[in-house]
Amino acid sequence: MLKNQPLSPHFGAELNAGIELLRCSDETIEALKLLVAKEGVIVARNQSMTPAEQAAFAARLGELFPRPKPSETVPEGLIQIKADERSKGAAGTVWHTDVSSEARPPSISMLRMEVVPPVGGDTLFMDMRQVFSNLSAKMQDLLKKLTARHDPVGHYLYLSGQKALNELPSGHHPIVRQIPETGDLALYVNEGFTRSIDGLAESESRFLLRFLFETIRANVPAQIRVKWQPHTIVFWDNRLVQHHAVFDYFPHRRLGYRATVRGEAPIAA
Repeated sequence: MLKNQPLSPHFGAELNAGIELLRCSDETIEALKLLVAKEGVIVARNQSMTPAEQAAFAARLGELFPRPKPSETVPEGLIQIKADERSKGAAGTVWHTDVSSEARPPSISMLRMEVVPPVGGDTLFMDMRQVFSNLSAKMQDLLKKLTARHDPVGHYLYLSGQKALNELPSGHHPIVRQIPETGDLALYVNEGFTRSIDGLAESESRFLLRFLFETIRANVPAQIRVKWQPHTIVFWDNRLVQHHAVFDYFPHRRLGYRATVRGEAPIAA
């Protein structure tokens, strides 16, 4: 139904040319959601749509995180992703999964780019199932017993629409989560939001998190790199992959729109 080509031997796929997402039936939408849960990352090229059409399509994937602030130009359910010659940096330039401090963190994110730099601006993705499976059996057993605290951060303060970070609750999630559609196990800690491991002394927590973050960064075989073109859409499953934006295109312009689907409360392994 959704013919595709692999992006790597382990995860990620690109839909074949000729698939028009806006024409997808409800059955095809369900197939797309399952494909994202299996592959982690799905790339769709040459998908011409307006922001309003994107918002309507994304709503078919599930409950969307709301826009934090009213906008006359950006539809409800979307946030604008942009950088230009005035930008000093870009959000998401560490390995992370989106807003994991939520009680029900995101499942699918859908990012559509309209304007891309002539070169650069790629997005890296990391398969956290593979990272977990590469750990020793004893380390896996230890991590399955632990939970971690995920704190909101400054960028999420904007997304939430609150006035101060202390108005936003922390999330406590299993360090190893199970993906209900597939039964796969994925490591679920990230440098963007994970701050401590529950029940450990501060020094122990800091030591173990540092080890896990270094392990994530070092797992090059578990990475893929997506190169953007105008009208490219990328879907990724925040439950089983992390991503890293590459800000190497200053002073060129980049403009896109992202929708984020609310997932289930993380299920322990």
